[in-house]
Amino acid sequence: MKPHPLGATFLAIAAAWLLIPSSAMGQSGQVSTTDILRERALADSTGYGLVEDLTTRFGARPAGSVSEAAAAHWGAGRLAAMGFAKVAIEPFPLRLWNAGTSSASVVAPGAQSLVVTPLGGSTGGSAEAPAAVFPTYADFIKSDAVVSSGKVVVILEAIAPARDGGGYSRALAMRMAGPGEAARRGAVGYLMRSLNTQGARTASSGATSPTDTAFPAFALSPPDAEQLERLSRAGPIRLRLASTAGWRGVGQSQNVVAEIKGSDTRAKPVLISAHLDSWEQGTGAVDDGFGLAVVTAAAKLIGDLPTPPRRTIRIVWFGSEEISQPAPVGSFAGARAYTDRHRTELANLALVAESDGGGGKIFQLAMAGREDSALVGRLRSALSPLGVGVSLTPPRIGGPDISVLQAAGVPALRLMQDATSQYDTHHNANDVLGQIDRAALAQNIAAWTVTLWLIADSDTELSPNAKP
Repeated sequence: MKPHPLGATFLAIAAAWLLIPSSAMGQSGQVSTTDILRERALADSTGYGLVEDLTTRFGARPAGSVSEAAAAHWGAGRLAAMGFAKVAIEPFPLRLWNAGTSSASVVAPGAQSLVVTPLGGSTGGSAEAPAAVFPTYADFIKSDAVVSSGKVVVILEAIAPARDGGGYSRALAMRMAGPGEAARRGAVGYLMRSLNTQGARTASSGATSPTDTAFPAFALSPPDAEQLERLSRAGPIRLRLASTAGWRGVGQSQNVVAEIKGSDTRAKPVLISAHLDSWEQGTGAVDDGFGLAVVTAAAKLIGDLPTPPRRTIRIVWFGSEEISQPAPVGSFAGARAYTDRHRTELANLALVAESDGGGGKIFQLAMAGREDSALVGRLRSALSPLGVGVSLTPPRIGGPDISVLQAAGVPALRLMQDATSQYDTHHNANDVLGQIDRAALAQNIAAWTVTLWLIADSDTELSPNAKP
């Protein structure tokens, strides 16, 4: 029997249909691009493969280091192989900071060592002096300067786990401004309980306001902070600190950029981002290999569609997010370099978004919009199966790096992650591949993919957000 001329076509369609999960079928029996993308994202292994490869090949990636540069070149190659267009590495100058070696110990009432790590941007030195112990940073600020003069200031304040990560943000001044304030009050050193929520005897790095003045400033492991609290109740404490941390000349970092080209050259592009660098501890798997994997996998899934979205999707892997620079650059050097280089393009961006909120599941999309907007309705429908709500209160800050672009007037959205356990691994030696929750990674990629697709394929323009 002669085969029917449409037989092969029918079989191909049937085979493709069978590959679509039943969960992607709407009540009408129709399958939307959004539904298909969500299901593909939940099953896709691209994201985990990226973070596994990144952390295995390069380990920690301090800003301006050989490993950060090597990871950037690897990343550019991977992006090109995935089908991204206009892949490029954009270098920028950087003052190089190195953690060196550090030690801290109790001299009296009895000798014992402490687990510490130097605060990023500090310049090391040595000191031996009595401790001026304060339960909270607010207690320190309210105290008379004479209490700290000639002493090692010790701040014992702990942060509590919170879904919105608010404990960390509220305590950030303790790390950023604390050492400088202690030095101004005549202190000879600074110890603060690490801004983390884990109980292991490991200290968490983090940036402070950069200085070239020798002044040992450390984050202290939580168990050691608790040990000092108990000792302080018994009587005076004498501490010894030593650090060789400091600035090591001028080098460079780099941003890695790429894009998925949209179908309408008149439509404003969307920019998504994460950061490539990490602290010297751990391998930067959660912070921010997780984020790189999420935005890259989401953009690739959209790029693999037979029909491109209306808007071009730009992707940036920012360099040097973690370590602040001396004035005039300040924090987020990679984002500032990108803003300077692409300043004339910023007004033409539809919005910016960033994945740098740890490794928890997304629970809410925060963006500007109207309740009666068709786009908002589609976003609610697409995100609901993932357990993600939609808030029409735009984020004050969409993320660390993109806060720089927001300040230049670009609207932002934020896919908010559950940060309850984020500060268990944040900036410490536990930030390794084994901490990646693969189910949370898949959920993040799915939420980003459908959000990005609906916005990139929409003709709705977002309202500018309030500047951070």
